[in-house]
Amino acid sequence: MRSARLIARPGGFASFAIFVIGYVVAVALSEHGYGSLAVPSPFWLPDSVLLCALLLTPPEEWWIFLTAIVPLRVFIGAAPGTPLWFQLLTIAIDAAKAIAAAWLLSRVLGRRVHLETLSEFFTFLAITAVVVPALSAVVATPARYLLGDPFWSSAYRWYMGDALAQVIVTPTILYWCAGAYRRRAARSGELAGLLICLAAASLYAFVFLPNGHALRLVYVPVPFLIWAAVRLRPFGTANAIALVAVIAMIGAARGAGIFSDEVATSSVLSLQLFLMVIGVSLLSLAIQTVERETLAEREREANRRILGAQEEERSRIARELHDDLAQDMALLHLSLEHLGTSADLSAATHHALDQLVEMSSQMMSSVRKLSHELHPATLDLIGLDIAVKSLCGDIERQHGLPVEYRGHDVPKTLDRMVSVSTFRIAQEALRNVVKHSRATAAAVDLSRQNDHLVLCVSDDGDGFDIHAVDGRTGLGLISMRERLNLIGGELSIYSTPLVGTRIRVEIPLERRAAVVDEVVA
Repeated sequence: MRSARLIARPGGFASFAIFVIGYVVAVALSEHGYGSLAVPSPFWLPDSVLLCALLLTPPEEWWIFLTAIVPLRVFIGAAPGTPLWFQLLTIAIDAAKAIAAAWLLSRVLGRRVHLETLSEFFTFLAITAVVVPALSAVVATPARYLLGDPFWSSAYRWYMGDALAQVIVTPTILYWCAGAYRRRAARSGELAGLLICLAAASLYAFVFLPNGHALRLVYVPVPFLIWAAVRLRPFGTANAIALVAVIAMIGAARGAGIFSDEVATSSVLSLQLFLMVIGVSLLSLAIQTVERETLAEREREANRRILGAQEEERSRIARELHDDLAQDMALLHLSLEHLGTSADLSAATHHALDQLVEMSSQMMSSVRKLSHELHPATLDLIGLDIAVKSLCGDIERQHGLPVEYRGHDVPKTLDRMVSVSTFRIAQEALRNVVKHSRATAAAVDLSRQNDHLVLCVSDDGDGFDIHAVDGRTGLGLISMRERLNLIGGELSIYSTPLVGTRIRVEIPLERRAAVVDEVVA
């Protein structure tokens, strides 16, 4: 049967067993640990466990979990004094909430919930923390009213208990199930240190602090939560918020800490509102931070592909110039030379042919130069070291500028984007020297220093005011920086008027696996 896939597939039984254990613990804590018939739990944890189970499995397997919760709830038992009819009603409402939320999310998002973008997170909140809890409160409040509870207080307590669990607990479970802890960007060591500090601050504010202290001390854990949101991504933030929520709830249940006064009334609502605010705001901040980083990395990847396509097109044009136009020009040159050897031509015609021969020779030289500038064959054939050395020789021959080249320990094999970018930066820097510096000599140093490739281009020219021209495209600085951003390199410029200019480029030789993980995450 299709509905038996969960148990039959590898790991299916273990997943179901984990669900059973998690649901039992959630019901026990909510019904008996932190709640009672008179004062429901600030978190209705079973909702989170059940919803996560439905979100992580195909719809045809939902019935297994929905069927399992009935005996589990009956076996664990409800809060003392709860009528059987009310217990069965709450089980039915919880099942309906989970089905409605999971179905709506699948219909609206069209895929599994990841909580990786703000739009997805707000959609998740709108369904699981606003619409579904509100509808369930409408159904459940009359039942609690029949038990003797005030109508409006029953309504907001029911709603807040359902909504807060979805804001605080459900994202944490989903991130764990998605394996976010395995990503390098999770920074597990930093997260562990943060959680220790956060636990200490939360225990002080919510458990160990004597009653009667000012409510402003609730902000004691907030700096650590902001740290998590800025540094540790949604996974770390969700775990940090859940830790604060658990400690705050323990303190309230024990009658200790800031939220200890009159636990049965206003302090529970104060606790819920506090946790709701930090949960929504800080998770939003964490998700937005990652979203912007991911967008930036995707833009870098798009620019990388554009530059790669440009280099491929340059290479194609260079081959066509070399293989077709250059050969045709050579044939034309030979034909003109052969025609010039004819004795039947007049002196004027011979002179005109000599000029055409000279012109064709210059055109061949220009085509070869353009082909080489578009894509130096030496870069692919014999590596970056010889290509840059050849570039220095070309500059010296073409412009009469002495260029000293020094290469040391340059790797024979490099990532193509690194070698192409380094060559283009050296090419642009030497062009700047020729066009702008009025230098009498230049030097190019290319070497490997530890795990970096270092390129230095210096001259003894006029120099310039860095701050005055740094943003100008005429010196090619923007294109240099764009290339370096794609490969994680850094550009430093040192210049003094009338003394000279030195450009230093450092490029990491190791591929940045962490950046790839950031994008995938």
